[in-house]
Amino acid sequence: MTRPADWAPLAETDPVPGDPDGIRREVTHMKKIAEKLRTQAAAMQAIAECDGLKGEYADKLGENARGLGRRLDLAEDRYRKVKGHLNGWADDMEYAQNRAGHALDDAKDAQRTIDQHNPDSASKSSDKDTGKDKPDEDPAVKRAREDREAARTKLQSAVTFYGERADLYAGKIRSSIDDDMEDSWWNDFKAWVGDADWLGTLAEVLSNITTLLTFAAIFFPALGVLAGILTGIVFGIHLLMALTGNGSWFDVITDIAAFKMAKNGIKAAKAVKALQKEGRGISKDLAEQQAKRVARMNRAAGGRGGSGRLGRLRRTADNQQGRAAGVKARDEAMPEATRKETYKALGDKRMAEQVKDVERMSGRYPDNQRLSEVASEAARQKGVSQAYWGTSTALDLGGRAGDAWSPTYVNAKGDMTAPTAGLGSQW
Repeated sequence: MTRPADWAPLAETDPVPGDPDGIRREVTHMKKIAEKLRTQAAAMQAIAECDGLKGEYADKLGENARGLGRRLDLAEDRYRKVKGHLNGWADDMEYAQNRAGHALDDAKDAQRTIDQHNPDSASKSSDKDTGKDKPDEDPAVKRAREDREAARTKLQSAVTFYGERADLYAGKIRSSIDDDMEDSWWNDFKAWVGDADWLGTLAEVLSNITTLLTFAAIFFPALGVLAGILTGIVFGIHLLMALTGNGSWFDVITDIAAFKMAKNGIKAAKAVKALQKEGRGISKDLAEQQAKRVARMNRAAGGRGGSGRLGRLRRTADNQQGRAAGVKARDEAMPEATRKETYKALGDKRMAEQVKDVERMSGRYPDNQRLSEVASEAARQKGVSQAYWGTSTALDLGGRAGDAWSPTYVNAKGDMTAPTAGLGSQW
């Protein structure tokens, strides 16, 4: 049954929320579980009373079967009692909701009459007046105001009934599960997680921060490390909630995908930096070799070759000149990325400069195959980094949009939530 969304002029929100049909579906499910438990308990009792088994193992098996049978009986008793209470609560909830719905219909009818006779002031006074007579008031408006007040009284009666019955059935359910069957530490832990509302709030806050950092990491990869750490924390909270039946496995799967995307984005950004460093090393060696070669050619052209001490000094000078050229190439200032190049790198100026630096070195030494390969790979890794961060951001924003606007998406997440064993026990 679909509940009204607009409760004006009686209330701001639904004063008697709930889904009686959903509770009844759960009752049907619990009934099936109780039947299965009853069958298994009978089977355990049959094993315990079997006369065909002899020996020490038979005594041990019979003892364990009787113990398990008693636990199954207790569990079946829990399910049977609680389903009865829930069924009663569903009926009373539906009754209260029907009364509230009738009150809302009456109030809306009365409000329409008031609005028709007082179009300028009725809407403003609908929640303030008390239904008292006013001088020269239209009899129809007077009756409408009285009807609206009667509707409010009817609604309050329904709300009171709703609250009283909720407390009654909550007490009955607590009494029904207060038996000799002790919950395991895992059940206690699941209950603790279920009551820890701050866990879900923390995950949501960290997820919001991670979304911003993930988006920013498209332009500033250094933020990707922090985004990755927060993604891991959010993943841990979602995993804990899913394992205890308090959250959806869909969130866990999404976190894994986002974490992998973030990790790959960081990896690609580091690869660009490493390739640029390798390119600098290659450029240094090539510049050093080229400077030495030019120096030797100049000496030979000037007739300044020779051997002996003077020749060794000249060769030492050539080597020093080559090393100086290599150091100069290694420590050369990074090229400045243009606005267009930065735009193509989605705002990451540092990565654009690193890729441009490698491309500049490759253009300076076009015959060096390795330097050409480094330049190509750096450009590819730049695209990979942006793609991973973009995909991670799209996944996160898509999930948020689904939570906000798609009931189908929300239902799918609900289907991937493990059922809690609030009535279960240590077996």
